[in-house]
Amino acid sequence: MVDTKQVQLIIRAQSGDEQAFEQIFMQFEGLVWKMYSQQRVRPQPNDWQQECRVVLHKTLRLLRNQTWAALTIYYQRSLQTHVVQIWRNEYRVFDVQVPILKETIAPYDAKQSIVKYEPMINEWLTTIIEWYLTLPGKERELAYLLMQGYGIAEAAKVIKRSRSWCYGVRRKWQLFYHDEIRKH
Repeated sequence: MVDTKQVQLIIRAQSGDEQAFEQIFMQFEGLVWKMYSQQRVRPQPNDWQQECRVVLHKTLRLLRNQTWAALTIYYQRSLQTHVVQIWRNEYRVFDVQVPILKETIAPYDAKQSIVKYEPMINEWLTTIIEWYLTLPGKERELAYLLMQGYGIAEAAKVIKRSRSWCYGVRRKWQLFYHDEIRKH
Protein backbone atom coordinates (compact mmCIF):
# COMPACT_ATOMS: atom_id res chain seq x y z
CA MET A 1 0.00 0.00 0.00
CA VAL A 2 1.49 3.32 -1.09
CA ASP A 3 1.28 6.23 1.34
CA THR A 4 0.22 9.22 -0.74
CA LYS A 5 1.68 11.70 1.79
CA GLN A 6 5.11 10.16 1.40
CA VAL A 7 4.79 10.10 -2.38
CA GLN A 8 3.78 13.77 -2.38
CA LEU A 9 6.73 14.56 -0.10
CA ILE A 10 9.11 12.83 -2.52
CA ILE A 11 7.61 14.63 -5.53
CA ARG A 12 7.90 17.99 -3.76
CA ALA A 13 11.52 17.31 -2.82
CA GLN A 14 12.30 16.27 -6.40
CA SER A 15 10.82 19.54 -7.68
CA GLY A 16 13.13 21.54 -5.40
CA ASP A 17 11.09 22.11 -2.24
CA GLU A 18 13.73 22.57 0.46
CA GLN A 19 11.33 21.89 3.34
CA ALA A 20 10.27 18.57 1.81
CA PHE A 21 13.92 17.67 1.30
CA GLU A 22 14.66 18.46 4.98
CA GLN A 23 11.72 16.35 6.14
CA ILE A 24 12.96 13.39 4.10
CA PHE A 25 16.51 13.86 5.33
CA MET A 26 15.36 13.97 8.95
CA GLN A 27 13.51 10.67 8.45
CA PHE A 28 16.81 9.09 7.34
CA GLU A 29 18.82 10.52 10.23
CA GLY A 30 19.10 7.11 11.92
CA LEU A 31 20.43 5.52 8.73
CA VAL A 32 22.90 8.37 8.21
CA TRP A 33 24.46 7.97 11.65
CA LYS A 34 24.35 4.18 11.51
CA MET A 35 26.38 4.31 8.29
CA TYR A 36 28.73 6.84 9.91
CA SER A 37 29.40 4.58 12.88
CA GLN A 38 30.19 1.61 10.61
CA GLN A 39 32.93 3.40 8.69
CA ARG A 40 36.60 2.84 9.23
CA VAL A 41 37.53 6.13 7.66
CA ARG A 42 35.38 8.73 9.33
CA PRO A 43 35.15 12.29 8.12
CA GLN A 44 34.07 14.99 10.51
CA PRO A 45 30.40 14.56 11.55
CA ASN A 46 29.34 17.81 9.86
CA ASP A 47 31.14 16.80 6.67
CA TRP A 48 29.48 13.38 6.74
CA GLN A 49 26.06 14.96 7.20
CA GLN A 50 26.69 17.24 4.23
CA GLU A 51 27.90 14.30 2.14
CA CYS A 52 24.69 12.45 2.99
CA ARG A 53 22.63 15.45 1.91
CA VAL A 54 24.40 15.44 -1.45
CA VAL A 55 23.83 11.69 -1.83
CA LEU A 56 20.12 12.12 -0.98
CA HIS A 57 19.82 14.91 -3.52
CA LYS A 58 21.36 12.71 -6.23
CA THR A 59 19.17 9.78 -5.20
CA LEU A 60 16.02 11.88 -5.39
CA ARG A 61 17.06 13.27 -8.76
CA LEU A 62 17.54 9.77 -10.21
CA LEU A 63 14.56 8.12 -8.48
CA ARG A 64 11.84 7.07 -10.92
CA ASN A 65 9.69 4.90 -8.63
CA GLN A 66 8.41 7.50 -6.20
CA THR A 67 7.64 5.20 -3.30
CA TRP A 68 9.19 5.38 0.14
CA ALA A 69 10.46 1.81 -0.08
CA ALA A 70 12.29 2.50 -3.35
CA LEU A 71 13.79 5.70 -1.94
CA THR A 72 14.95 3.89 1.20
CA ILE A 73 16.61 1.07 -0.74
CA TYR A 74 18.30 3.35 -3.27
CA TYR A 75 19.44 5.82 -0.64
CA GLN A 76 20.95 3.10 1.54
CA ARG A 77 22.80 1.61 -1.43
CA SER A 78 23.97 5.05 -2.51
CA LEU A 79 25.34 5.73 0.96
CA GLN A 80 27.16 2.39 0.99
CA THR A 81 28.70 3.18 -2.38
CA HIS A 82 29.63 6.65 -1.17
CA VAL A 83 31.40 5.21 1.88
CA VAL A 84 33.51 3.05 -0.44
CA GLN A 85 34.30 6.09 -2.58
CA ILE A 86 35.38 8.07 0.49
CA TRP A 87 37.63 5.17 1.50
CA ARG A 88 39.17 5.00 -1.98
CA ASN A 89 39.80 8.73 -2.03
CA GLU A 90 41.41 8.58 1.41
CA TYR A 91 43.86 5.86 0.39
CA ARG A 92 44.49 6.92 -3.18
CA VAL A 93 48.19 6.94 -3.97
CA PHE A 94 49.36 9.81 -6.11
CA ASP A 95 52.52 10.13 -8.15
CA VAL A 96 53.43 6.47 -8.47
CA GLN A 97 56.93 6.16 -9.85
CA VAL A 98 57.32 3.27 -12.29
CA PRO A 99 60.92 2.23 -12.87
CA ILE A 100 62.13 2.22 -16.45
CA LEU A 101 62.92 -1.29 -17.65
CA LYS A 102 66.43 -1.90 -18.86
CA GLU A 103 67.13 -3.70 -22.11
CA THR A 104 69.06 -6.38 -20.24
CA ILE A 105 65.89 -7.80 -18.70
CA ALA A 106 64.84 -11.04 -20.37
CA PRO A 107 61.57 -10.68 -22.30
CA TYR A 108 58.61 -12.78 -21.28
CA ASP A 109 57.22 -14.86 -24.09
CA ALA A 110 53.50 -15.31 -23.50
CA LYS A 111 53.07 -17.73 -26.41
CA GLN A 112 55.39 -20.30 -24.83
CA SER A 113 53.56 -20.31 -21.53
CA ILE A 114 50.16 -20.62 -23.21
CA VAL A 115 51.32 -23.55 -25.35
CA LYS A 116 52.74 -25.22 -22.22
CA TYR A 117 49.33 -25.24 -20.48
CA GLU A 118 47.11 -25.80 -23.51
CA PRO A 119 46.65 -29.58 -23.02
CA MET A 120 45.73 -29.02 -19.36
CA ILE A 121 43.24 -26.28 -20.29
CA ASN A 122 41.57 -28.54 -22.85
CA GLU A 123 41.38 -31.36 -20.30
CA TRP A 124 39.78 -29.06 -17.72
CA LEU A 125 37.33 -27.68 -20.26
CA THR A 126 36.29 -31.21 -21.19
CA THR A 127 35.83 -32.10 -17.52
CA ILE A 128 33.72 -29.00 -16.87
CA ILE A 129 31.49 -29.65 -19.91
CA GLU A 130 31.00 -33.29 -18.94
CA TRP A 131 30.18 -32.26 -15.38
CA TYR A 132 27.70 -29.61 -16.56
CA LEU A 133 25.91 -32.08 -18.83
CA THR A 134 25.45 -34.56 -15.95
CA LEU A 135 23.72 -32.01 -13.71
CA PRO A 136 19.99 -32.41 -13.04
CA GLY A 137 17.72 -29.69 -14.48
CA LYS A 138 17.54 -27.25 -11.57
CA GLU A 139 21.24 -27.61 -10.76
CA ARG A 140 22.07 -26.89 -14.40
CA GLU A 141 19.86 -23.79 -14.27
CA LEU A 142 21.64 -22.70 -11.08
CA ALA A 143 25.06 -23.19 -12.67
CA TYR A 144 23.99 -21.22 -15.73
CA LEU A 145 22.68 -18.31 -13.62
CA LEU A 146 25.80 -18.23 -11.45
CA MET A 147 27.98 -18.16 -14.57
CA GLN A 148 25.96 -15.16 -15.77
CA GLY A 149 26.81 -13.32 -12.57
CA TYR A 150 23.65 -13.78 -10.54
CA GLY A 151 24.06 -14.04 -6.78
CA ILE A 152 22.75 -17.04 -4.85
CA ALA A 153 19.68 -15.17 -3.58
CA GLU A 154 18.75 -13.92 -7.07
CA ALA A 155 19.32 -17.31 -8.67
CA ALA A 156 17.22 -19.00 -5.97
CA LYS A 157 14.29 -16.73 -6.80
CA VAL A 158 14.61 -17.33 -10.53
CA ILE A 159 14.66 -21.14 -10.24
CA LYS A 160 12.16 -21.13 -7.36
CA ARG A 161 14.40 -22.89 -4.84
CA SER A 162 15.52 -21.90 -1.36
CA ARG A 163 18.82 -20.16 -0.81
CA SER A 164 19.92 -23.00 1.48
CA TRP A 165 19.31 -25.47 -1.35
CA CYS A 166 21.45 -23.34 -3.67
CA TYR A 167 24.22 -23.03 -1.09
CA GLY A 168 24.12 -26.81 -0.56
CA VAL A 169 24.41 -27.46 -4.29
CA ARG A 170 27.29 -25.01 -4.58
CA ARG A 171 29.04 -26.76 -1.68
CA LYS A 172 28.58 -30.09 -3.47
CA TRP A 173 30.21 -28.56 -6.56
CA GLN A 174 33.13 -27.27 -4.50
CA LEU A 175 33.74 -30.76 -3.13
CA PHE A 176 33.63 -32.14 -6.68
CA TYR A 177 36.14 -29.50 -7.77
CA HIS A 178 38.52 -30.33 -4.92
CA ASP A 179 38.29 -34.04 -5.74
CA GLU A 180 39.17 -33.32 -9.37
CA ILE A 181 42.17 -31.23 -8.33
CA ARG A 182 43.44 -34.06 -6.10
CA LYS A 183 43.21 -36.46 -9.05
CA HIS A 184 45.49 -34.25 -11.12
